[in-house]
Amino acid sequence: MTTERLDLVDPGLYVDGVPREYLRWLRDHDPVAWHDEADGPGYWLLTRFDDVVAANRDWSRYSNAMKGSSIEEAASEDELVVRRRIFVNQDPPDHTRHRKLVSTAFTPGHVRRMTPTIEATCARLVDGLLDGEVHDFVGVAEELSFQMVATLFGVPESDWPSLIETTRVLADFQDPEINPGLAPRPEVAQAMAAYGAGLIAEVRAHPGRHTGVVVDLVNAEIEEDGERHRLNDLEIVAFFPAVLVGGLSTTAHAMTELVHTWIEHPGIFDPWRGGDCPAVVVEEMLRWRGPVMAFRRTATEDHELRDREIRAGDKVILSYASANRDERHFTEPDRFDPARDPLDHVAFGGGGPHFCIGAQLARLDLRLVYSELFRRVGTFEPAGEPVRLRSNQFAGWLHYPVVARPLG
Repeated sequence: MTTERLDLVDPGLYVDGVPREYLRWLRDHDPVAWHDEADGPGYWLLTRFDDVVAANRDWSRYSNAMKGSSIEEAASEDELVVRRRIFVNQDPPDHTRHRKLVSTAFTPGHVRRMTPTIEATCARLVDGLLDGEVHDFVGVAEELSFQMVATLFGVPESDWPSLIETTRVLADFQDPEINPGLAPRPEVAQAMAAYGAGLIAEVRAHPGRHTGVVVDLVNAEIEEDGERHRLNDLEIVAFFPAVLVGGLSTTAHAMTELVHTWIEHPGIFDPWRGGDCPAVVVEEMLRWRGPVMAFRRTATEDHELRDREIRAGDKVILSYASANRDERHFTEPDRFDPARDPLDHVAFGGGGPHFCIGAQLARLDLRLVYSELFRRVGTFEPAGEPVRLRSNQFAGWLHYPVVARPLG
């Protein structure tokens, strides 16, 4: 039995949502499935939970550095060189060295100290939501997500309005409303690089005026070939898209997905209305309707997986969207059930060296904003047609107009 292949690399496919039925068929019948690619080399798609987790953890067989982690192909070797400056497109030991430079800012203790700031921002944004007017919730969610990661990174507040637009274009570059003309990723990344270079120069010139991760990076030293050296500006600039885009996109999409679920399934959150959001509700939302659909790896050696011969150099796509609905691992995976056991989803990467560095901040952001909404919002009413994002990597929303009514 076979089924017609979908073009999963085409970002336009996802304006109708994640193709759940197709992914289910692949899990059942062809869990390591070859797909031809119109403008690329073709790829293997891994759809089962165990295979995705194993590939995430086996960086020596499934490399980020060879061709990067983005779904689309790099246009040239020069573009690959630029991509590899970002730690998500590196393998150990380079990845390990660079990740350590920012990891202390994302430890649970460090992130917890941001709780009062996040709570105050959530309260202010929900105050605005409850004015009886129509609001595009995507914008609300992006503002909160960006402010938290920008604060942590050390972006001056005066730069937030312009930088959030730059970050949005880079994050959502496959959508023509955000990126008219659909300029390729390297082109839209230039504005982020220019901003990063300017901020780095400012930090070097006036170190006492700045705080956050950017200061740590300017002062950081790494050891290489037995020698210690500081990062150059190009190496520091590479951290900006990794941290800011990751912090904006995934968390904001998960916030908007809660509102979509609230409208689509009235009563689904009733057990927690009027109180705080339990951590398991956040985890189940990330499993059930998580924003990250897939990442790319490249095979480093010939090997066999589920009777398929994967060759060195082959493109391999890990479907997190499919793995999180795998019936072999989760009982009734299409049902929202925060009490399920296990709840070890792969929304943040499923372990290994590339586990999402911002997972703790994302979890805190989501728990606090969900709590604020559960305590204060009675209903969300649709106020127009929601529009999904055109993207092959993030399952998100471009617009979600609503009117929020207070609880009680």
